Amino acid sequence: MVKKLNLMLYAPGIVIFDPLTLTNYLEKNNIFENDLLKFFSENEKIGREVISKGCIIPIYEIPELDEYYRIIINPGKENISIPKENIIFTSIPFSLHVTSGNVIISDISAIIDWEKDYYLNYENLKDDSLENCDSVHLSKNNYSVKITGYCGNNLKSTIEFGYIFNFRTSQKLPHFDFSKSIDEYYFVVDPENRRP
Repeated sequence: MVKKLNLMLYAPGIVIFDPLTLTNYLEKNNIFENDLLKFFSENEKIGREVISKGCIIPIYEIPELDEYYRIIINPGKENISIPKENIIFTSIPFSLHVTSGNVIISDISAIIDWEKDYYLNYENLKDDSLENCDSVHLSKNNYSVKITGYCGNNLKSTIEFGYIFNFRTSQKLPHFDFSKSIDEYYFVVDPENRRP
């Protein structure tokens, strides 16, 4: 079932992860850092591995705005009615391994200031959480996740823009193409910052 969320960014990017999958990876590899973004950036092999093993989907740089990004979670094969002219990009498939059934969608501050216990218990704390984090339930499985960025009609007084995350179950995690780094991908969708 399609779920729509509004996400406010307090840091310039979005991450999607199952907190149990990520915690298991960190503990198995004796990683006890708080700033995981910095750690993954400085340790390229580990940074690639957390993406290829489906522990995290990072998308950045994305501008922080005074408006919400619309996040559409599409866990089936439903057709999301976004006109073709409003689609800015569709990404290559990312991997996500869901271990707990809870998937966090947050701005990138989640991995800049990692708090394992907070995210592992997020469902109990969700009602008091900030607007930069939310969660959805997905069945435990491997997923291939394509991200579509879109921006609504420029003639409207309020323009909806955001991301569609299309989740498809897969027996094996898809191979991620690391021929360019994550920060070389272009994920900007808002009308003010978007390339013409």
